[in-house]
Parts: sequence; structure tokens; C-alpha cells
Amino acid sequence: MIYTDRVILTPGPTEIPHRIRLALAKETTNPDLDPEFYEFYNNVRSKIRKLLHAYKSDVYIMLAEAMLGLEASIANLVSRRDKVLVIANGVFGEGFVDLVKMYNGQPIILEGDWRKSIDVSEVDKILEKNKDISIVTLVHCDTPSAILNNLEEVAKVVKGHGALLIVDAVSSVGGVEIDVDKLGIDILIGGSQKVLNVPSGLTIMTISNEAWEKIEKVNYRGFYMNLKLWKDMSDSKKIFPYTICDPLIYALNEALDMIFEEGLENVYRRHKKAQKASWAAAEALGLKLYPLSIEDSSPTVTAIEVPKNIDETKLREIAWKKYGVMIAGSWGKLQGKVIRIGHMGTQASRTHLIIAYTTLAKTLRDLGMDIKTSKVIEAIEENFQ
Repeated sequence: MIYTDRVILTPGPTEIPHRIRLALAKETTNPDLDPEFYEFYNNVRSKIRKLLHAYKSDVYIMLAEAMLGLEASIANLVSRRDKVLVIANGVFGEGFVDLVKMYNGQPIILEGDWRKSIDVSEVDKILEKNKDISIVTLVHCDTPSAILNNLEEVAKVVKGHGALLIVDAVSSVGGVEIDVDKLGIDILIGGSQKVLNVPSGLTIMTISNEAWEKIEKVNYRGFYMNLKLWKDMSDSKKIFPYTICDPLIYALNEALDMIFEEGLENVYRRHKKAQKASWAAAEALGLKLYPLSIEDSSPTVTAIEVPKNIDETKLREIAWKKYGVMIAGSWGKLQGKVIRIGHMGTQASRTHLIIAYTTLAKTLRDLGMDIKTSKVIEAIEENFQ
């Protein structure tokens, strides 16, 4: 249900549903002193375990946007001169290169086509050639290009070589099935402001026993990103290392309840329907999708090439200021070349997609394109069965 005359259709931060807004408005407590809040927090952690099938890993919910988790994973796992294989077929994939360098690691970069999932055989070749690579980083859904890397196949290869696997799943958690235990993911990072439809401000992390062994050896000495501190204080002493924002935890709890009420299989199926309908709608408008195929794209976001002679900034400005619909541009080398529509969480709906593509059509017409819209709604309806 859409409650305002303005609609956020970006791939994060996303629209905040009414139920989650109400959860944010709950009476607050002092999370540092209230033992009932700690139990509530633990219950939310249990729901994260269930969502991610992370029963063999520790789970933490930390206060800060998900970039905290990305940096913390490197800060706590990478020692000086450690070789880290960085799978870099997107903006955030490449971002791990800088993080590894910041913490004195040695990045081994596997560049890939930004328009498709990484070639898993190339991952295998590099790990076979470089037996001393101890860590591999992978972005599951690289949002700026809307690709979805084959997490299951990459994990199989990485674990076969005995390396640790760090996965940025910020834009896929809750929209794509992830089984942390089955895949042997050592650190998985999620965020609140994507599929979960909660405001930005929370990092979700799962940490395996193998990752803890490496963390103990590295002995990171910082404070805010110190994972050992979370284990020692939160698990052993049942207190938080620093003050948590309890309204955000209430909101996350509500988001998880909404997912489980719908049923995990139904949620994942709905995101696949949204992906299919979004692609069909873009093609009905005669637009070119950025990923090479729908199989290479994510069920949570669609990336579309900006048509020739169209100013991407102007397009988004008109969509927002004239029609009240916010769509996204992109980053890095795709800035100005790609627009993106997020179908994450509650945005993965027939109604949101109709709003997105009818607005996009009207905006392109305002900018002088001869756009035929007669088949757009039909394409969405047919593919959202």
C-alpha cells in the first residue's frame, strides 16, 4: 500500500511501509540498561539466523550503515601482506580493493564484465595459481549495475581451496535466498535500508567459527568496528559495546515479521516476478537493459541504459519534481549512463512497477522521445502472475 503522493523507487534507501513506520514510533527505552531490550535484541538476532540459515555462525546487528560491516570485515580479518582475492565486476566489488589496501593487505584483483555474473572458472584459476590467498571478497548483488553474482558456485570454489569468504549481501538479503551454513560463508554483511525497507543505520553481520580463528590472530585494535568486542560484550556480558538505536531494532523486527508472515518462499517468488515484470516493461518501452541477460541480473533491482540524447540527471529530476517518483542513477563509470528501478521488499509489487514504468514513459516523452506505452501495463500484468 502506498500512503503518500511521492513514491521512492530507488534500490536503497527504500520506501518505508506503514507498519515499519509505526514500529519506529514505539515508546523507546534505554537499551544500555533495560534487560528486556537485550532479550528483544536477541530475539531479532534469532530471526536473522532463520532468514539467512545462519545457525552455525554468530549474528550481530550493529549501529551504522552497512559500510561499517564492509570495512569491519576487512579490518578484523586482514593482516599485513595478506593476499585477498577481490572479485571486482562492479562498483562495490572494486570498493573492496581500497579497503584491503587501507588495512595493509595485498589485493589480487579479478576484474569481470560489469554486465554479467563473474566467471567462476576464473576464480578457480586464480586460487589454484595463488595458493597463499587466504580471503576472497564477493558482492552478491552489485546494485549500480544490477547484476547478481553466482554466490553458490563461487562459494563452492572458494571453500574448495580453503579460503575465507566475505560476502557483501547488502542488496540481496531478504530478496534472494541465502543459506550461510550450506555455502560456508565466513562473513556476510547485510543492511537495513534495502530489501528490509528499514531506514539506513543498521549493519547485519554473520561470522563463522573459521572467521573467528582468523580474527583472533589479526587482533584488530580499533573500537567501533572491533568484532571481538561484540563477541565479548554482547554474548558474554549481555551488554552492548555502545548505545544501540532501539527504534531501528523495533523497525527491523517488524520488517522480519512481515517477511515471515508472507513466507520466505513467497517473498523470493515475488521478487523473481518483479524482476521478470520489470524487464518486460522496459522492453515494452523499447529500452535497453544494462545486464546482458535476466539470468545475470538481480531480482531486487533493474538497470536500464539511458537512451541516446537523454540527460540522465534531467530525467530523474522531472520524474521526481513533476511526477513525485524517485528513481536512481548509478555510480562510477556508469554515472549518467544508467538509471535504476528498485523492486526491493514491499517495492517488489505490481503497483510499484506500474507507477515506475508509466512515470518513466511520461518523463521520456517530456524529454522528446516517441515512447509507446500501450503495452507497458500489460507486460507487467502478464509477468506478475
